[in-house]
Amino acid sequence: MVKIIASASALAAVAIAGTINEIPADMRALMDTDANPCDDFYQYACGGWYKQAVIPADRAKTDTSFSVLGEKNDAIIRQILGAGHPKVSEYYKSCLDTRTLTAEGLAPISSDLQSVKTATSVAGLLQVAANLSKKGVYAFTQPVVAPDSQDATANVLYSAQAPSTLTRQLYVNPQYWRVVQPAYKQYITSIFKLAGKTTAQATAAANTIIDFELQLAGVQLSKLEMLEAKTANYNALTYCDAAAKYPLTVGAQLQAYGFPTKNCDSQKIILNDLDFFDRVEALVGGQSLSALKTIFEFKVLHTYAPSLAPSFGTARWKLFGKLIGGESVEQSREKKCTADIQEKLGDLVSDYFVKATFDTNSAARAEELVQALQTSFKQGIATAAWLDEETRDKAITKLSKFVHLIGAPTSPQTYPSLNLSATEYIANINKITTFETDANLQLIGTKVDRTKWSSPAAEVNAYYAPYVNSITFPAGILQSPFFSGKFDPARNFGGIGMVIGHEITHGFDDSGRKYDGDGNVADWWSDETSLAFNKKAKCIMDQYSAFNVRSETSGNSLGNVNGRLTLGETIADNGGLKTAFRAFHNYTETVSPSAFTKEVGDKVFFLSFAQNWCSKNTDAYLQLFRIYGAVQNNDAFAKTFNCPLNSKMNPTKKCYLWE
Repeated sequence: MVKIIASASALAAVAIAGTINEIPADMRALMDTDANPCDDFYQYACGGWYKQAVIPADRAKTDTSFSVLGEKNDAIIRQILGAGHPKVSEYYKSCLDTRTLTAEGLAPISSDLQSVKTATSVAGLLQVAANLSKKGVYAFTQPVVAPDSQDATANVLYSAQAPSTLTRQLYVNPQYWRVVQPAYKQYITSIFKLAGKTTAQATAAANTIIDFELQLAGVQLSKLEMLEAKTANYNALTYCDAAAKYPLTVGAQLQAYGFPTKNCDSQKIILNDLDFFDRVEALVGGQSLSALKTIFEFKVLHTYAPSLAPSFGTARWKLFGKLIGGESVEQSREKKCTADIQEKLGDLVSDYFVKATFDTNSAARAEELVQALQTSFKQGIATAAWLDEETRDKAITKLSKFVHLIGAPTSPQTYPSLNLSATEYIANINKITTFETDANLQLIGTKVDRTKWSSPAAEVNAYYAPYVNSITFPAGILQSPFFSGKFDPARNFGGIGMVIGHEITHGFDDSGRKYDGDGNVADWWSDETSLAFNKKAKCIMDQYSAFNVRSETSGNSLGNVNGRLTLGETIADNGGLKTAFRAFHNYTETVSPSAFTKEVGDKVFFLSFAQNWCSKNTDAYLQLFRIYGAVQNNDAFAKTFNCPLNSKMNPTKKCYLWE
């Protein structure tokens, strides 16, 4: 038996070596050809690059795709920002003008701080806080306008859990909290001292804030609970009922936004988890006016810290960028401002970006690939033996209703009524945030536009939105190394094809499957197929939960992957890779052949997939398990690289869901 296994490994090595020189040179340059792809495909695909890669001091990671494209796109955007285009030019200049920001001190936010300090009651202070939320300073809940999950044709008002200063996990996990707590206290103290408080006052304020936020984390929902609440709970209240039941956390916001809280009509607000609102209302109501003033004063300072004098931004960076983010050096002002303007004026910046970089041919090619992947996924549904016919038909119907958003929006937001100043940075921010808030609130009761973009076109990412059943592929990601009109189909399908397949599969992952083709939360699964899905999903969850994560810097164990929390992504990775591989073969057999032999083309496909996930990280980001898990469950991968059964990348036990 040992000799047979050794022979199989030797044959695999010979087969691999014989095709390496046929792989494109730029792909070969990233590889470690001494590694065995059947033992460690990540090392084989990325090892040469990893050995030479250096993480920039102002980053927590570097990679071969997302970071590279992000830097490339940012360089183009900086050229656009320097070209004098209205609004974006003024905003960018105001962000760069640190001399004015330093000279102004707290003046741009003094009225907000004063309104907090002069409140005479808890109810009055919560009304102040609700008004501040129009500028993006959120208290404990936040208003969200989105499609009604029971009638996805109409926009409705939701109230949702607002983000806390730190992610909830950092508060509730004792191991994390021990590391973060001293630095967090130092950050709060620094911010208050920069705002003029004495050391004693700042320290007392930090203690008050930390005590409260630990209690708040205890009543908040976890990421997983928030995700599940979107589909498991639906509580529609009239504005009056919501204001009466939750006067501090919901009622104050309704009043601040001009909604009636007495003599209401039938207009409704949806709260997905009433237990959370019960808990947070009680927590806030139990605080003293003095404590709440301290809490809201900090919320104002924390929210605006990146936009005040650079000393405030540096204090914030030491916690979020250095300790939590793993960066060694603070980013340059130019990089900060380039990122900030894409967040604040994303549509407008992206409109210039798309005109400079994206053409109709690229959009047409991308749409062709999306159609190919959708056809391939349909084939997978048709042959899935675990689906009964009724559920299969409904799955195909949902797939047929996918909306494709490719490249850029046809009608981007251009902010026609806004006049921005080259010297008033925070005033500019407030104008934009208020404009966006008002525009969103005006959507309440209107028909949902399923073609509306929720991300800038320059972003290097892709999305599936279950509430409108749409997949979005911005111009920012429709570039090399993911996609090129010059690439062989093997590279395009392994690159952007896998990304497209990933997003399509999200429509049928553990969360997406709970929505129908119109975006409504609906149970369209038979009991038998639902049980089969859960069993298959649990296999994937258990597989990834067994992956032990080791630090790339120290080599120490960081624990195991959270297979439950990552389940949506891992289902999408597995389904996306298989769907893309089948689409690649469909395409080369019926549309345009690959220039490679079948053997080489299949290897290029899998290398293209893996090389888009090559990354070198601090402990903040670890990606290699996305490669391991997806190829371990992939029979075509094992066949392509002649991997012996029970080799690390070809285990006997595999998890199959969407094939």
